[in-house]
Amino acid sequence: MTNRARALRVAFFNYSDRWSGAEALIDQTIVALSARGVDARLFVMDRFTDRSYVHALPRFFGERRMEYVFRKLTGRNNFFFPSTRFLGSDPWIGAADVWHFHNLHGHFASIPLLARQSLKHPIVLSPVDQFLATGYCPYTLGCERFRDACGQCPQLGLPYPGISRDTTGSLLRMKKASVAGSKFSILVHTKYLADFYASTFVNGRPIDQIYYGVNTNVFRPLDREACAARFKVPVADQSLTLGLMHSDVDDQRKGLLSFLSPLQSLANREPGRIRVLAVGRSSEQVAEYATANLPVLTLPFLPDQEALAMAFNLCDVLLYPTRAENLSLTCLDALACGVPVISSRVGGQGEAIQDKVNGFLCEPDHPEQFIERLEQLIADPELTGRLSLAARQTAVEQFDLDAYADNLVAYYDRLVQSWRN
Repeated sequence: MTNRARALRVAFFNYSDRWSGAEALIDQTIVALSARGVDARLFVMDRFTDRSYVHALPRFFGERRMEYVFRKLTGRNNFFFPSTRFLGSDPWIGAADVWHFHNLHGHFASIPLLARQSLKHPIVLSPVDQFLATGYCPYTLGCERFRDACGQCPQLGLPYPGISRDTTGSLLRMKKASVAGSKFSILVHTKYLADFYASTFVNGRPIDQIYYGVNTNVFRPLDREACAARFKVPVADQSLTLGLMHSDVDDQRKGLLSFLSPLQSLANREPGRIRVLAVGRSSEQVAEYATANLPVLTLPFLPDQEALAMAFNLCDVLLYPTRAENLSLTCLDALACGVPVISSRVGGQGEAIQDKVNGFLCEPDHPEQFIERLEQLIADPELTGRLSLAARQTAVEQFDLDAYADNLVAYYDRLVQSWRN
């Protein structure tokens, strides 16, 4: 760590302080950095919590409404936020050593103006998906139009980020010009994303990769009976409890709801051998698939980490049949709790989930492969135990939050030093 006259000051920026895994990661990161003497604050468009380090993002009166109307009329997302030009006018933000931005597709900053700011302030962008290199979509799902000019986008109907018309070609040109004229530093959390961005126009900026971490002191193996008592649910006897967890259970990209029909068929072949625990917003939709052979338990979205860890500990395995992913924090949390994960072989999932070691990897949109793995676990309880031990070991040795925080501080120090030189 570099010797400093004062504590390192880092300003984080995001759309919200409570929504999904990215927000949970930012929260955990700030707490870990603060424990290391870093003065870190989070600036958000929408504030839901009363945490002392969370602050409202500076903006002009009526700006948010004007931006909404502007992008609805023009289709130009992430463009009209004049306040981005004046972020440095805020005394604390202006004095920060590093500005660290997450989830730029969340409609809270102007990318062109942010590029200009990067000429005066060290700015780190941490994309958790492919959005920075595409005209619109967070994940291309095999589409290669972004390599050239975008247009005729097949994903215009996505509810998020949301776009009013096909302006993907002009948005891609805007991003290319902004990145080319910037001094952005790119920090990603998987080799998958590092390789992806290195293959795009973003490779004109420095790209670093650090695995993010999970708090293994919170997400850990716990007594199952105590966890069941916390939520007033029965402890499974001979059945295998399958976790379906996400902040939004009905997120189509995650594929959780579409997996319920194959699970019903498995339950009919193996009556009394499996049950489902669904956790997250819209989890009540999973209850609609309950049958006499497929019991379903549901819990709401759990923002409290201790409560979420207890929910994981009710599961024997986490099912995560996502169609596209960077590296799911939900899956890392499960591994830390000693819960094996069955997920898709996409994105950076394979950088944490080791097939037949701490879980299984299957081809996306092939539910029969997931079902085969579940049948293995039903037939061989000892296999579940071996996978569980390896799951916990993976989280502790490779994805611990303390190691991530240490690496992040070292990264900030190098960045600040390079600016001073």
